[in-house]
Amino acid sequence: MSAKKQRQSLLDWVDERANIKPFMNEMLYHRVPKIVNPLDFLGLATLFVFINQMVTGMFLAMFYQASSQTAYQSIQYIMEKVPLGWVIRDLHYWGANAMVVLVAAHMLRGFYVGAYKKPREITWITGVVLLFIVILFAFTGYLLPWDQQSYWATMVGTWMPFYAPFVGIYIAYLARGGAYISGLTLTRFYSIHMLVLPALLLVFFGIHFAMVLKNQMLVVEEAERKPKGTKGLVTFYPYTVFQMTMLIVVVAMVLLILALSQHAPLLAPADPLNKAHYNPVPLWFFFSIYQLLKYIPSALDPLGIIGLPTIAVIALVALPFFDKNPRREPRHRPWAMSISGVTVAAVLLLTYLGAANQGISPSGPGPVAVVAKPSFTRDIEPIFQAHCAVCHSGSNAQMGLDLTSYASIQKLAITKGSTYEQTILWQKLTGKLQPQMPLGGPYLSKDTIQTIANWIAEGAPNN
Repeated sequence: MSAKKQRQSLLDWVDERANIKPFMNEMLYHRVPKIVNPLDFLGLATLFVFINQMVTGMFLAMFYQASSQTAYQSIQYIMEKVPLGWVIRDLHYWGANAMVVLVAAHMLRGFYVGAYKKPREITWITGVVLLFIVILFAFTGYLLPWDQQSYWATMVGTWMPFYAPFVGIYIAYLARGGAYISGLTLTRFYSIHMLVLPALLLVFFGIHFAMVLKNQMLVVEEAERKPKGTKGLVTFYPYTVFQMTMLIVVVAMVLLILALSQHAPLLAPADPLNKAHYNPVPLWFFFSIYQLLKYIPSALDPLGIIGLPTIAVIALVALPFFDKNPRREPRHRPWAMSISGVTVAAVLLLTYLGAANQGISPSGPGPVAVVAKPSFTRDIEPIFQAHCAVCHSGSNAQMGLDLTSYASIQKLAITKGSTYEQTILWQKLTGKLQPQMPLGGPYLSKDTIQTIANWIAEGAPNN
């Protein structure tokens, strides 16, 4: 029996039991436009990169040990001892960044062509969910090398939820497994990265893909409405399959070139006391948020860190239900295109500026001006609440150091000294006494520290 007949017999055997021929015929021979914009295949490119993440992640997991005592050494072992281990890690590192970029670009393309409109609302909403799952993938995976860069970037990232009212401190503690980043945080992130997020991604991708098949690609629908109708269409296989294959080859080549030329970083092992004075750097997709904080008063920090991202998420989810304009062409949606264009440009500009000025400034957000005669209730207590309470609050206070009440601060005697320069509080905030607080940054601005110093010089009154 020839090889062709053997393959056909196998397919017939499978089809007799699974009835897959109708599905395969629908998949391979449905009609599509002869020439398609490559940007319409960004979803496929993202799927390919996810497969890269699965394969490389599987190999990395064979050698990785999720413990604060062994994580760093296991990464070193992968890079130095495992055959081609450094290539696998580099492909995984660049794949994580590529997934964030591709999912965001895929959504922007979907917005541009109006692919969120009826009847594709569920496709769009699941796409939004997938975007944030991918961001969480990148965020939870970033800590796993357990070096200085990953440790302090995670410290900065897990600091952000604290700005949420009422529940912020609980979210921060839940993410960290305590007040600080520790071995418990590492194992928690690893389990979420390896178990929880893959399951969520598969569920929502399944729904997303099913909706794409049900409603077909928008370019097909538009081609069928044109005067020449089906005359401008060809079968998905082999025409579109060839175009998709070429895009995947390009993406694979880019990943491989990056992996071979730009290695994934691995700095010194994580040091929770930051004795080397490493300047914390947030993950690149948080650059825009932290760059924005440099231009707004500290009183608006919660708006920049929590408020605007929350508004953006709500706007993305609600978009199909608020934009009732039936026209999909960009020229017929001037308001939507203008607002989105300005928003995307602002995010890109802030990200670029944040990348050019990496790190959390040691003289970060603070009051607009120094307060000469500060009030504890009006000026000092809000500073402690905003910057210290995540680690030093009530029953959760580290080593009993509660800094959220005047009585506790006086009991600790951290404001006692003949001059404010001699007080423990001032020395900790300025770094004269290590480790500098808030631990890992963002550190208080000179204006904020001087305001606290003026309060101490007045005798640290409860005014």
